[in-house]
Amino acid sequence: MPRFTALRAGITITLIAAFGLAATASPALAAPDLQLPFPCGQQWRLDTWAHAPALDMVKEPDQHGTEGAALVAPAAGTVNQSFYHSNAGNVIQINHGGGYYTTYLHLESRAVSVGASVQMGTTIGRVGKSGPTSNGHPHLHFELGYDSDGNGSASWGFAGSERVRPTFNGVTYGAANNQTWRNVTSRNCGAPTGTASVYGVLPDGRLTYTAIDAATGRRTHGAVTSTATLGFTPKAMATLNFNTILVTEDGPEGKLYRIDVISNRDSVVFNQPLLLGTGFTHELLAYDGNSHLFGIAGGVLRRYTVNAAKPARANILAGELIGSGFTLKTLTTTASNWLLGTTSSGLLIAYRINGIQDYTRFQLRDATWQVFDSLLSPGGGVYYGHRPEGSMHRYLDHNPHDGNADDLIGQGTVDTSGWTQTLMSAQPATVS
Repeated sequence: MPRFTALRAGITITLIAAFGLAATASPALAAPDLQLPFPCGQQWRLDTWAHAPALDMVKEPDQHGTEGAALVAPAAGTVNQSFYHSNAGNVIQINHGGGYYTTYLHLESRAVSVGASVQMGTTIGRVGKSGPTSNGHPHLHFELGYDSDGNGSASWGFAGSERVRPTFNGVTYGAANNQTWRNVTSRNCGAPTGTASVYGVLPDGRLTYTAIDAATGRRTHGAVTSTATLGFTPKAMATLNFNTILVTEDGPEGKLYRIDVISNRDSVVFNQPLLLGTGFTHELLAYDGNSHLFGIAGGVLRRYTVNAAKPARANILAGELIGSGFTLKTLTTTASNWLLGTTSSGLLIAYRINGIQDYTRFQLRDATWQVFDSLLSPGGGVYYGHRPEGSMHRYLDHNPHDGNADDLIGQGTVDTSGWTQTLMSAQPATVS
């Protein structure tokens, strides 16, 4: 038996003797999609040994650098425990919401106290070999737990504890004992910063405004609604800035209106919609925050230049033909001249617009994205997908313009219900 395997097997026996082999809890909600609790780009080895779904982690390629390695939060949360345990050494537990907790054993040091708020990527301690059950071997013992009994924490490390299988960057680990994963790369590349400002239209024509913290996915304001209605049936919308929205009317003339928002604090107050012109028969609109308004009508994509914050018709220059075949169900922008959309068949597609009739297409995902009827992006690789039943889901693409979705992760829901808007648009470039 190799030296590493023999040593770790000995540690596993000690852990079982100290804590007992854990049973797996049965959570009612889906586990959070975490990132590996190490800085971006590092590679680690993961082993279940005889305590699945718990994982032991050492640094690749040869364990050197494990002791003293920085330990970072795998998702946002609040520190629930931070103490020294007689067997497990330095221990930290983080509450990630929804009943889920992550627990870290044998740490060299702890950098956070109970009650501290952490974001993904926040340093919480350093990997070590504290506690007798580490057998003096530096490693991280990691557990994801679900508080099945509702007592405000997740038990760990003993028979009957509440640990469950963790998911890192979309991959679930810990199904069985004696499993090993080599060279697992951390995609814990930091949390986005900023606020997503989302305008919407309710079925009765009233406007809504909601603010979402991009780092945590929590609503920080709203939804607040207007008492007034638009006075017409909207077809597509695009947010130009914090208090200016463009909306098209669902009709043969393709009327385009500018909506000037006066206040969105306690309710949405706006001026009478200003008719800018006709001929905007687009099913989808999106603004990139850098003078470019994109519209799709009958599968044809056009780009308009908007040269004023409160544009009149003369400030929206004639649409340049980008191409045809854009049969998208949803459309948003992720940066200047970058589009993101979904299809009815479930594709997720990014487009880099190079110029007139010149673009590059990147197919990011092949299925499942058909469930969304609206797709929003405030920038920074943050995406929000709205489902018709009223749930709002959030995603983070650590490198949104690399042409692939290897680092695109789901981050749970903003809300599981309550988003009843029929149209929505996020102000571009408010998150980085």
